[in-house]
Amino acid sequence: MGLFDDVGRTAGAAHAPVCLCCGKDVDAAQHYLMRTETSNMKPNEPSRTALIIARQRAAHQVLDHGSILYDPFAMKILREDEKEVIQFANGHPLASIGRLFTTARSRIAEDALSKAVERGIRQIVILGAGLDTFALRNPHGARQIRIYEVDHPATQAWKRQRMAEAQIALPPWLILVPVDFERDDVGEKLAAAGFQQNSPAFFTWLGVVPYLTQDAIGRTLDYMSSIQNSEVVFDYMEPPEAFSEELRQLETERTEQLKKIDERSVSRFEPAGIAAILRSHGFCAIEDINFQEIASRFGRAVQGLAPGHAGVHVVHAKH
Repeated sequence: MGLFDDVGRTAGAAHAPVCLCCGKDVDAAQHYLMRTETSNMKPNEPSRTALIIARQRAAHQVLDHGSILYDPFAMKILREDEKEVIQFANGHPLASIGRLFTTARSRIAEDALSKAVERGIRQIVILGAGLDTFALRNPHGARQIRIYEVDHPATQAWKRQRMAEAQIALPPWLILVPVDFERDDVGEKLAAAGFQQNSPAFFTWLGVVPYLTQDAIGRTLDYMSSIQNSEVVFDYMEPPEAFSEELRQLETERTEQLKKIDERSVSRFEPAGIAAILRSHGFCAIEDINFQEIASRFGRAVQGLAPGHAGVHVVHAKH
């Protein structure tokens, strides 16, 4: 979040800054959730974001042996060879920081999810799933959980194609919920897919909040908080002052690129501000994990981790 590069762009895609930490490209990110602002993503074009994040996960398997998040499907669903993945991973001297954060936030989310399942939650919602493989790796199949992957129709069609090419079957507990984020209401689409509004749910919401308006963030939290005993894991970004010098420089470059393509600034928050927003929506148990703690817990697992401090956080909140 806040560190941009254009490595990993799809062939022929227009130039757009891509965040090394969360994988978001600026124009694709605005698609996300509940009638957010207009986006540059074409109706039939899959998200470049999904490709970037999938490459980071695959690079973690190849270079770091999956020591933070073991994912035997990462290379299969990506459909690229190891040489291409390594080239992507070495495309920027600070790319290792993005690889750390992308894999660590998923590990944190999946660990929290497992505990939620132990407590009895049986509905999992992955917002902006992209090429996420948790449903394929699901260790809770015997507990009859249902996993709802919510994403743009073009991205889901692309994922189905990738899975078919890799001969990966759609597991019976997975429900794909195609949503046109500019036109559709996520809650209505989930309900139509069988989601039980009166039963608790666990949401993962990764790589998205920094690119939403505060109004869109509030609407999403409103929906989550309407579900009793819901939980969510998401990430957010602090103001540039929270980044070390070399990463702040990339932030400045990103801001200039945003101006050139006439895009709005990302949402940034102080930790106290995020906590206040969550409490105002009825979330009470809030765990906020900063980058320093992430690097301390997982940094040794990333080969050649670049120095630097990123003002990025992962939050787990319970309603």
